[in-house]
Amino acid sequence: MSQPSPHSPDWNDRLQDWLDGELDAVGATALEAHLAGCAECQQTLAEFEQLDTELTAFTPPLELGAAFDQRLFAQIDAIDDSQRAEARRRLELEWQQQLQALSRNWRRTLAFVIPGVIAGIALAFVLTGWLNSSGITNTLVAEGAAELGRGSTEFLRIGVTAVVGAALGMLVAPWLARLAD
Repeated sequence: MSQPSPHSPDWNDRLQDWLDGELDAVGATALEAHLAGCAECQQTLAEFEQLDTELTAFTPPLELGAAFDQRLFAQIDAIDDSQRAEARRRLELEWQQQLQALSRNWRRTLAFVIPGVIAGIALAFVLTGWLNSSGITNTLVAEGAAELGRGSTEFLRIGVTAVVGAALGMLVAPWLARLAD
């Protein structure tokens, strides 16, 4: 047979939990084993039991009317239904507003961005044509071809056109985004 655990202040808390029926089976067994060999805990148990008896004697029992539960559940149900209805109404209103905003933004985007992109592409071709006719592209391509070799001339011409187009796109994109908003 094992020795009971020595007394510590923790046993008082466990003793109150045991009286309240809040200890699990293992904890209750350990407390009962300790209680059998600890005079201090036996004294504390007697005091706790006396206190419980006195509190029970001086505290009037609470009695709720027979209809209390029915009224309480009816109020809970009414609150839930009204809150659900209000939440549904708010969500439907918000959804309608978002659909309207999306529709406006979509039309605005089509009205400004697509013509702007087409104009940007046309401007890139015009600028590339001007660079070709002014000789700037030919100078850049000739210098690059000298560095990279003759076979790279067409790739350099495409690269210059792509860089010009990308630069124009980067300049026009923020402007189009502001127009669409």
